[in-house]
Amino acid sequence: MGVTDRKMSSAAGELERGLLGEELSGVTFVRDYLQLQFNPPRVLNALTPVTVTTASASAILGEPDFANLLIGQINKCVRAVEFSESVACRLIFDDRSVISISLKPEDYVGAEAIYFRGDGTGVVE
Repeated sequence: MGVTDRKMSSAAGELERGLLGEELSGVTFVRDYLQLQFNPPRVLNALTPVTVTTASASAILGEPDFANLLIGQINKCVRAVEFSESVACRLIFDDRSVISISLKPEDYVGAEAIYFRGDGTGVVE
């Protein structure tokens, strides 16, 4: 396992420990990123493109239905956190809906794709 793999694995583990079983309690649209709030103090900042997928629809940040689909995730509980290196971080909810945050290198606008603050602090690169 290389240094990058260890960093990813460590941050992924911290994110999973911090979010499993937690409800999405709020969303904030910031100028150039999206903030997901999980029963404070847990906050996840998504700095790359985000997709919301439900049983009936899917939308990417910037598309007309995105905000409503994302707001519809509030009060849902995180069932699983999946990482596919250089592809996406997926938050899977009890109803099988998904919030997916891109980890594709071409989508990064800075050093991180995700910044998570929970009991500790983690950064996914």
